[in-house]
Amino acid sequence: MNLSTVIVLVVILLLLIPAIRYIYKHGTCGACPDAPTCSGHCHKDFLERLMAEPDYKDKEKKAEEIIKKHGV
Repeated sequence: MNLSTVIVLVVILLLLIPAIRYIYKHGTCGACPDAPTCSGHCHKDFLERLMAEPDYKDKEKKAEEIIKKHGV
C-alpha cells in the first residue's frame, strides 16, 4: 500500500462515517418529505392510493401519448 491508497481510504472513511450516522439516526427515509409519517416501506395500499389519484392518471395518459407519438 502506498501513500495515495491510504489517503483514498481515509477520505472514504471520512465520508462514510457521517453517512452511516445519518442513516442510523434518520432511517432510510431521512431525506424524504414524508419521513415523519413514513414507516420506511412502500405499502401496497399507499401505491394503490397514489395510482388512483386523477393527477397520476393524467400524467400517465400524457406519457403514453408521447411514447406513441415518438414511436419508442
